[in-house]
Amino acid sequence: MKNSQKAPPDINRWLPARMVLVTVLLLACFGVVGWRLYQVQVKEHKMWLARTEAMLRTKRTLPAMRGPIRDRNGELLAHDKMLHQLWVHTHRMRDINDVTARLAILEKRTPKAIAREMEPEQIFTLYRQHVARLLACTAENTTKPSAGALAEMERVLCSEKPSEFAWLAPMSEDQAATWRTMLEQNRIVAVTMRPFVRRFYPSEDRLTHVLGYVNDRFADPETGELISQGELASHRQARRLQVGLEGIEAVFNKELTGSDGYQWIERDRKGRELTAFRGETVQPSHGHDVMLTIDLHLQDALEEVLEEANEFYRPKRIIAVLVEPKSGEVLAMASRPHIRRDAQNGVTPNLAVSTPYEPGSVFKVVTYAAAFDAKVASPNEMLNIDSSLRVFAKLNISDHCQSDVSVMQAFAQSSNRAAYLLAARLGEKRFLKSVRDFGFGAPTGIELTNESGGVVHKPGTPTWDGLTFSRMAYGHAMTVTPLQMCMAVAAIANGGNLMKPQIVKEIRDQKGDLLRQFEPQVVRRVCSDKTAKLMTQAMVGVVQSPKGTGARAAVDEIIVAGKTGTSQLYKTVGRGGVAEGHYCVSFAGFAPADNPSLCAIIVVDDPSESEETVSGGKLAAPIFAQLMDRCLRTMAIAYNGKTVTASDRKGEGQ
Repeated sequence: MKNSQKAPPDINRWLPARMVLVTVLLLACFGVVGWRLYQVQVKEHKMWLARTEAMLRTKRTLPAMRGPIRDRNGELLAHDKMLHQLWVHTHRMRDINDVTARLAILEKRTPKAIAREMEPEQIFTLYRQHVARLLACTAENTTKPSAGALAEMERVLCSEKPSEFAWLAPMSEDQAATWRTMLEQNRIVAVTMRPFVRRFYPSEDRLTHVLGYVNDRFADPETGELISQGELASHRQARRLQVGLEGIEAVFNKELTGSDGYQWIERDRKGRELTAFRGETVQPSHGHDVMLTIDLHLQDALEEVLEEANEFYRPKRIIAVLVEPKSGEVLAMASRPHIRRDAQNGVTPNLAVSTPYEPGSVFKVVTYAAAFDAKVASPNEMLNIDSSLRVFAKLNISDHCQSDVSVMQAFAQSSNRAAYLLAARLGEKRFLKSVRDFGFGAPTGIELTNESGGVVHKPGTPTWDGLTFSRMAYGHAMTVTPLQMCMAVAAIANGGNLMKPQIVKEIRDQKGDLLRQFEPQVVRRVCSDKTAKLMTQAMVGVVQSPKGTGARAAVDEIIVAGKTGTSQLYKTVGRGGVAEGHYCVSFAGFAPADNPSLCAIIVVDDPSESEETVSGGKLAAPIFAQLMDRCLRTMAIAYNGKTVTASDRKGEGQ
């Protein structure tokens, strides 16, 4: 029997086809991988590089300092200090990969073991407890923190805030170094140190209205646009800015504000900085130096006198301004109540430039100067000021002078009727022109915030009536600011030139190079030199003549020229009208009268004194005398035993 048997299959028959198929598949795979590599390495190179840099490369802000403010002698009045603050990054505190890696370091285990044995919430909780303990120990400088500190640290780390926030009080460089060492040694994630600058005022409660203050604002680091408090939480990064809100800080905010720098840094996978790979660095550009005309020696003297008077008389307001009459430079300026910088409250406006008041008889300086300059009166001319005269009919002008007096005597004794007689000789048009020439009715243009121009009524308007002209002649029915009145008196002191008040001398950059200088500026000539000398003589008579109203303004061995002022206040509620028993008193003058180096005004609004003692001569004049005496002695001590003018001191301390 023949055996039938199948032939074995030819296994090599399909081998070439299989090899081709495998080869094609391998080529296809390599092609896909190659194509993807091409996309990643060539077409998408910039995108992936940016992502990598975002993970390992950080832009560190180098904060700029706000420019300092100095007095005329270079003394610091305001400056920045570098401080540091602890920040919590809540978005990183909830990053499971970051937290697991850091917890593994703290626990001395592998991240895989941590992730395998614990739920995510357990990992977060345990990490927060570790970090809280380290932070509490550092805060209390101990190895075993108190329960309260530990609980507070855990509460902050559990915050639900969506981004990041500052935490703990600002620290000095030494304190920050301790915290930074602890954070680096323990490789803590989500808690970092950041530098920032804060404004300091060495003069404490001095010059609060002149300097003003700053407030922190936040801005987008890319666009520079300010970020509101409501939007702040949604920004991963925000640039802290100090913005001036009042005074010099506000007016020169642009010049004082610097420009932050930056530095690119790279970190390894464990978050450690690779110092060898530090990138581009742009140094910060600090703000400019602003030098004021203020003399801190004189400012201290003025503030002391003002504080003593404020405590003794307890007025609603008290204001003082001290200027150098020849240049118009403001040497000192203060008022009470003032700004409390720490709480950023109190009376914010600078009362010396923003609060108009009725000047009263001090304003007769303008009336008499205009009359002398127009030659409608002479110093020794006798004036009949009897109230029964027809010229005074229906005007009801009160006056404590009753007999005939000379023009000089009328000024020294502050006769209201005499002032009106001289104004009437000028006529409304010439009188009002002189008023405006002396700078009233318009702001002076000083570099301070919220300046008022006062109120000077015009004929033909609803506020002008049959009594307005007569009242204006002796400083009523109009309002001025203390600075305006002081500059008008300074025009008499310097020979007839109304100067623009200046409070800034110069601005320099951070290298010390001069950028801008403020020179004395004559606004206009308001009277002749002869008239100014006559007015000086008349103002000396106010202090030295037997019946002068300003006898209490006298200073030993110094000839003082000045004028008193008293005006009644008006009701602020109800139907209005005069507030009985409430007055605003003032004294303005200069010394030494023969060569004036200082001109000042004192305004005391509604002092808590009996009506018998409330007048410019009885209350404001003694304060003026005390101020002038202290300031002149201060100048003599500070400047080598010589009483010198601000012009003589030009250039010192620069």
